Amino acid sequence: MHELACPGCGTPSQYDLRDHLIMCPFCSVTFNLDAESGHKEIFGDHYIVPNTADPRKVKDLVMEWLRRLHHNPNIAEKEYFVTDIRGVSIPFWVISLEGHTVWKGLAQRNKRILEAAPGADFLLENGQFRRSYRWAINARSNICETWGAARLHEPKEPIQVEWDGFPLDSTFSRGRLQDMENEKSAYDSREFFEFKYSNGLAVQGVQVSEEEALRRARTQVELYHFKLASLNVDYLTDHRTELEIAGIQLIHLPFWHARYVYQPRTALKHLYKPKDKHVLLDGNSTGVLKGELALVHRDKVWVNALITGVASVLMFLLGAAWHPAFFLIALFCLVVSGMSGYIATTRSGKRADYTLKVNSQGVVSDEGKAAKAVA
Repeated sequence: MHELACPGCGTPSQYDLRDHLIMCPFCSVTFNLDAESGHKEIFGDHYIVPNTADPRKVKDLVMEWLRRLHHNPNIAEKEYFVTDIRGVSIPFWVISLEGHTVWKGLAQRNKRILEAAPGADFLLENGQFRRSYRWAINARSNICETWGAARLHEPKEPIQVEWDGFPLDSTFSRGRLQDMENEKSAYDSREFFEFKYSNGLAVQGVQVSEEEALRRARTQVELYHFKLASLNVDYLTDHRTELEIAGIQLIHLPFWHARYVYQPRTALKHLYKPKDKHVLLDGNSTGVLKGELALVHRDKVWVNALITGVASVLMFLLGAAWHPAFFLIALFCLVVSGMSGYIATTRSGKRADYTLKVNSQGVVSDEGKAAKAVA
């Protein structure tokens, strides 16, 4: 920590010089420092999306979300317990850009051609599409320091996301549980940066430069468009994406992270071990961005294995004490128990625990989509 005088108000304060941009706690001026010359330059394109939630409201929203998922909403408050709620305002570089992609590839015919030359079952297809984004890049060095913030992009298309950035307009305002009188997006709700708009949230510093954010945004959008182009054909032979950068801004976005525990009141409590589960909400429109279910696929399979295992033992005892026909039922239960245990142990590594996801809204439609190849 080093003491510096703010170039805006002149008030000295302690700052971490490892941050790319420095924010004055007194006047909220944002500036960068040239370590060699000591020159300070004020950064003007800094905004913040106001936080409109508090811990009590977040708890009510999480419980409402859980009630909607529970088979009996009336007992949800007796089985779900919110254990921790924390809020933070995270900086993101928001890059306004437009991507234009031209692609070419081979699509397989719906009907095979008898006695055709090799390769005749495929048709040459080409097309193009254009999309505009406000692409958000986390300005923290450790993008995983807040649960769920590293993978917020949930595209409408069936593709695997391998990047941390996301389109701001379709991502940060999704998953609302309550009707909002103000339908403005997060971007339209932004204000020039002042600490007062965080409304009690801890404001994190800016550690990533504009140059790194632009490089990451280009890489991610190009990869995204490559995957979109690949959906049109069976073999993508060529594609080219041109990006036009319109501008870049720094925006602090409010997030709330809640933990909860599921403690069933039924006989399931003897088979289920309570675990911490997570829910991530946006602090402006109070939408659920990402959440973990209390019971995932692996838990259900293990419960099934235990129940059928106990049933096989009981049927075996009945077969020995009463009638041999129960041995067949015991064998059937044992097979089901063994298969369930096998699925839970071997396939759990391949299949991640199911996380409830909220679909993005307002996805721009493609231009020039390839038509299905016909005979």
